[in-house]
Amino acid sequence: MPIELRQTIEKGEFAVWQVTETVDELLEILKQHKIFADVPFFRNPARLAEWLAVRVLFAELGVRQRIVYNEFGKPHLEGEGKYVSISHSRDYVAVIVHSQYKVGIDIEISGERIHRVSHKFINDFEKQWINKDFETQQLYIIWGAKECAYKIFGLGAIDFRDHLEVQPFDFKEQGITEIIFRKNGQALSYQVFYQYLNDLFITYAIAS
Repeated sequence: MPIELRQTIEKGEFAVWQVTETVDELLEILKQHKIFADVPFFRNPARLAEWLAVRVLFAELGVRQRIVYNEFGKPHLEGEGKYVSISHSRDYVAVIVHSQYKVGIDIEISGERIHRVSHKFINDFEKQWINKDFETQQLYIIWGAKECAYKIFGLGAIDFRDHLEVQPFDFKEQGITEIIFRKNGQALSYQVFYQYLNDLFITYAIAS
């Protein structure tokens, strides 16, 4: 189980894992952690492996509670006050856990496809400061920042162009930016942390 990245943050931790194990191997790892989950049925074996991998990764971080979801698909731990978030991209999974604040995490594998969908989430303000020399990288970080804010909110009904605005940042392999969430006359802001690792964009936000 090669964990690509495991990092402690204040009162929390996150990890990213490239999943190479089979379903049977993942089930065996869960048993080693003394976790016996009620495994749902998936027609696609890859989806089952992803489901199991998320629970294995949480177990590696010391989280053994059952993961349940609200009506909008936001995960939380059953009977536990900690906050969690989950992301996946191809054969990678990522999880984050925090003891005090709501969190959001997103991972994306680099590629040109982000340009084809950028009109769905980039607003006029962000267009003004995106650097053409690092456009692909900044698009992925903007997308990841908005995904994180969406996951923190956890109630759906967010327009990525109208309600979420990422503040200007210069691209580096590791950095911080800010996202402002505006809706119904209210405004909230979150710091967003990002890393670029082996063609993988990792973003996470903490609602502190």
